[in-house]
Amino acid sequence: MKTLIVLLMVLAGGIYTNLYSLDTAAVKYYPLAVGNTWTYSHFATNGPAYRYKEKITGTIVTNGHFYYVFTYYRTGYSETVSYRRIDSVKNIVLIYSSNSGCQWLQNEETADSLSARKGDSSRVSCVYYYRADTITKSLFGSPRKTKKYNWSNYFEAGATRELTRDFGFTYEYSFAHTNQSYNSLIGCIINGIMYGDTSLVGVTPISSEIPVHFELYQNYPNPFNPVTKIKFQIPLMKGVTDGSGALIQITIHDALGREVAVLVNQHLQPGTYEADWDASAYPSGAYFYTIRSGSYNKSKKMVIIK
Repeated sequence: MKTLIVLLMVLAGGIYTNLYSLDTAAVKYYPLAVGNTWTYSHFATNGPAYRYKEKITGTIVTNGHFYYVFTYYRTGYSETVSYRRIDSVKNIVLIYSSNSGCQWLQNEETADSLSARKGDSSRVSCVYYYRADTITKSLFGSPRKTKKYNWSNYFEAGATRELTRDFGFTYEYSFAHTNQSYNSLIGCIINGIMYGDTSLVGVTPISSEIPVHFELYQNYPNPFNPVTKIKFQIPLMKGVTDGSGALIQITIHDALGREVAVLVNQHLQPGTYEADWDASAYPSGAYFYTIRSGSYNKSKKMVIIK
């Protein structure tokens, strides 16, 4: 009897594998965990440049499936949400759509095929992408395996999309007629580890004169609603000889000491800078902002009044 059960399991496993094989390495190209956050820069030839952020803020069961809730943030715009999951059999990323979807799915659209091999086709928003290859790209200072997809109708439109192992969606280039668009990952928080620049605002240099010491200035205006400026200066750092500059982090905490925002997380050359913080999504109250670089650490208090 045991031999029969084992034989049936082997046969079933063989049939299952011939249909779709669960590639445990493939799902690492789309890390899903509550708290994971991705910050992108966007540039288009026919529009403004800006940054936006996607964060997994929770989970939900709907449409008969378990989804992760992605919340989209962009300064000056309302937050929006989408629901995404990985089909654990086909290794396809699916997005919930209440009013539409691909014809072969129920209220869902395809996003990425994680197990597609070189030359395979996969469907993104019900349109074919063709897997070009697995490449190696430099991301946050290290080489990373990346799945690269392409599609084009040669004359009017096309796109390139990349998924990087352990990081997810990292790059997309698209064109349609005269417009070209780029989305690039500049920072993320994956399983509690921070990489790159996760802020939604850029840092503006206001003087290239090299200061003699670190300084964090009082924000202005203060109190404020909803935007304030934070000025800081960076001296020439000992031991930084590769031209990358000093790693500067400016974080914001509420009165209870909880981190609520990462304003700056990048390498900067010596000089004086300003960064804007848009607190339109935060309640009134006292907050603290802290600059860190090497052994230097300094904090100041600011107040939001709405």
